[in-house]
Amino acid sequence: MKFNMDKFHLAGKNELKKKTKMRYLAISVLFTISYIVTVAQESNDSTNFAPTDYPDRIMMTIPGNPATSRAISWRTVYGNSISIGEIAPTDPDSKLEGKAKKTEGTFAPWEEGSTLAMGHKVVFENLQPETKYVYRVGDGEHWSEWIQFETSSNKAEKFSFLYFGDIQNDVKSYGSRVLRQAYSDFPKTDFLLFVGDIVSKSNESYWREFFYAGGWMLSMVPSIATPGNHEYDSHSDRPRTFSKHWNQIYTMPDNSPSKEYNNRFYYVDYQGVRIVSVDGSALQTNVNDTSMLLNWLDKTLQENPSRWSIVITHIPMYSCSYGRKDQKYQEMLRPVIEKNGVDLVLQGHDHAYCRGQNLAATGNGCKNPPMYVVSMAGPKMYALDPNLWSDRAATRTQLYQNITVSNDTLNYESYTVAGELYDKFMLVKRENGKNRLIEPEELSAIPLRMEIPNGYEKRYTEAELEKYKEKMNSK
Repeated sequence: MKFNMDKFHLAGKNELKKKTKMRYLAISVLFTISYIVTVAQESNDSTNFAPTDYPDRIMMTIPGNPATSRAISWRTVYGNSISIGEIAPTDPDSKLEGKAKKTEGTFAPWEEGSTLAMGHKVVFENLQPETKYVYRVGDGEHWSEWIQFETSSNKAEKFSFLYFGDIQNDVKSYGSRVLRQAYSDFPKTDFLLFVGDIVSKSNESYWREFFYAGGWMLSMVPSIATPGNHEYDSHSDRPRTFSKHWNQIYTMPDNSPSKEYNNRFYYVDYQGVRIVSVDGSALQTNVNDTSMLLNWLDKTLQENPSRWSIVITHIPMYSCSYGRKDQKYQEMLRPVIEKNGVDLVLQGHDHAYCRGQNLAATGNGCKNPPMYVVSMAGPKMYALDPNLWSDRAATRTQLYQNITVSNDTLNYESYTVAGELYDKFMLVKRENGKNRLIEPEELSAIPLRMEIPNGYEKRYTEAELEKYKEKMNSK
């Protein structure tokens, strides 16, 4: 048999060209896919966080009695209009489906007037105190993971919580840092408390960063939150309006002064402490309702059945940042706070840290000098006021606080985002209702962080700058 070698070589060359072409095509496709994936990962547009049929942004809150109820909110694609929760006492069994009780929930657009996503809520009621439960949420086909939590006690027993000032800016990159450090240091915390300006703008872009930063912590540990001024939408042609997202995310006790103020003005009675939320921005924005809101606050504090009372509000009673004093707000709120013997006032807004009782400004009718705290969890920082009133202060420092209440003692600890103790005190409740303040000696050994943030030094007058530096060295 005779072979045509020329034809044989030509066929081989054609086959080689074909294989080479296919190889280059495959490499080209791989590079294209890699580029698309990289761009998608680096991009910060909403497609990276688009909703699906499966629940995301799961948030646990306390809708009533913390010993017997929990509320869960979540998000899916807009077309999903089925909201179901399943819950059962925690069981080591690997199959929970047949043991869980089903609860029907409600749904509404994640953002008012939008068809981009659907928000869902379910409320679990009639739970047993001090009991571990496991739950999941979904539509009957697409479920979240099983998530565990424990209900509170119905008695005045010891508990702890984490308190965060404004997170607001760079929530994904810096907010995640403080939330995760706090939870790592205190994983047994009973709830997370936020005093407003959780986000800089109440829009999809910022809320998605917050849920990214908080992750599964928000679904396992209940949140108690009061709104800040940045939870309001600003308009050039009409008054500010309240966040479209807030009421979709949070479900607080239904004890507000009116339906309009649900989830903004409310109180939670938690194991011997009444925690009262005051939307300071509403007091300033809705001036026609001011009297009603202050009367509600007065009545809520007067009728407190608990030994302790804590007010959470975004705008500080006494500002600690330069040029942010609000005398009108102070005169509006302070008499109600002092008259009713509030123990602790937790605040934000000033993008700095300060803590003290400011006894020099206490009114004649003060039943028990409150301890005022202003804190900052996020990275945005302001300069301190040269006439600073507080006993302890800081700037350019991300902080979180761990607070423990046990019988007649309230123990307060403030930590930097590096997990280092920065401030500490104890309030001991006397028989007459007044607190005794105890500050440990170890505080004197902890250096103060009162550096002036970049760009702020030129805002002080020469006399103010001198006074500020003296205060830095004296504290």
